[in-house]
Amino acid sequence: KLMNDVSQPNYFPVYKQDDWKYEEDPSPLKLDYLAVALYFSIAVFLLEFYLDSRQLRNFRTILKVPTSLKGVVPQDKFQQSSAYGADKLAFGCFEGTFMFCEGVALVLLGWLPYAWDLAQSLCLRCGLVTDASTSLWREVMITFVFTLLLSMHDTLLSLPFSLYSTFVVEQKHGFNKTTYSLYFQDKAMGLGLQLLFGFPILGAIVWLIRLGGPHFYVYVWFFLMVVSVIMMMIYPTMIAPLFNQYIKLEEGPLYVAIEKLAKQVSFPLTEIYSVDGSRRSAHSNAYFYGFFKSKRIVLFDTLIKQVKRPELLAILGHEIGHWKLGHTIQGFLISQVYTFSLFLCFSLVQNTPALFSAFGFSVSATEPTPVCIGLVLFIQTTWTPVDKILTLCVNINSRANEFAADNYAKELGMGADLATGLIKISIENLGNLVPDSLYSLYHFSHPPLVERLAAINDDFDSSGAVSAESKKKK
Repeated sequence: KLMNDVSQPNYFPVYKQDDWKYEEDPSPLKLDYLAVALYFSIAVFLLEFYLDSRQLRNFRTILKVPTSLKGVVPQDKFQQSSAYGADKLAFGCFEGTFMFCEGVALVLLGWLPYAWDLAQSLCLRCGLVTDASTSLWREVMITFVFTLLLSMHDTLLSLPFSLYSTFVVEQKHGFNKTTYSLYFQDKAMGLGLQLLFGFPILGAIVWLIRLGGPHFYVYVWFFLMVVSVIMMMIYPTMIAPLFNQYIKLEEGPLYVAIEKLAKQVSFPLTEIYSVDGSRRSAHSNAYFYGFFKSKRIVLFDTLIKQVKRPELLAILGHEIGHWKLGHTIQGFLISQVYTFSLFLCFSLVQNTPALFSAFGFSVSATEPTPVCIGLVLFIQTTWTPVDKILTLCVNINSRANEFAADNYAKELGMGADLATGLIKISIENLGNLVPDSLYSLYHFSHPPLVERLAAINDDFDSSGAVSAESKKKK
């Protein structure tokens, strides 16, 4: 029902569930959770808009190759990079502003309680729940339909922006290789995978929280850890091939050179694949996957074409450096600590009546509050500030790891080839060559090209020439 009695302490959200009543926060802070969520969202939006404007100014005002990249990056490629960066960022600002305004409007209008009530109504009409259904079954079914409604809303809302980004911005700068049919095929398969994997996982989380008692966060964390390990095992072999074709690299000079590198550093390489990344985009990449003594390297066909063999080996040396230095395990452990901390903190506020009341949900003395709703509201209010800080810390750590992996490749005698390879990849992918310091600090998980080249400066100088010392090593 619509809220008509403005004498209530909260005018918003407009839509409130039946039997809604105002619940005051019992803590000394007397928080209005809706106001906290809105104010923090506005603060983050303004901060990110400011950072975007700083970076956009760099793209549009720095017209010549910076001194640190002279002789390394051609002027025409530099201009193309800035034009691509400006177009991409300007459109991102427009999309971000629209999404922010739409998100605030939905919160104030009461989209979440409305969607939950709609999901409950659909479940009753379709016979998914009946009067004989248990409370747990009822909640799981409504959660499925509720999540589907949110997913459909987000997909339809983001679709025009995604289409424009792919078929206008990326197309304009020569990166898009996909077709409309392939694009929508990918979208359909993504939705299918969400239904296949996402809903059962969500149902299991609801079940564990409902039946796990006060320490449910331990069971949820362990369950999600097992799921993440299983997904890491099946994604490269069962899911990724649905979108791209993976072909074993033919035995030849490149294959032999990669095997030689793997043996040199005791990397347990079992297979090498080439993937048709050019089917969708001209961007390039390389990665490895696998557990314990079974590792597989995947090379994008675009990367093989963009760099020479020594440069490709140096890039792989960098990737192997992440494994050798324990960055892969580190990343996994960080994600597990993050997940555990999230659900531990959620356990402290999940039954806070003031949190649900602030967003238009009624609180019953006999029925437990919905797990999915509690988790969404917790993330929107209490957890979001924590998440922003943690993401910044993770990005700082990630940049340190990139420098360390660069240094590992450098110690293998590949510093000069790594430098030229990074330059070629940055040029071919029209990477950001004029990063704003605050923008990169906030957003980048990888150091800017100039900083990475400076860290490899004894093997590579600003003129693009290999140093005499490096030649002697070779």
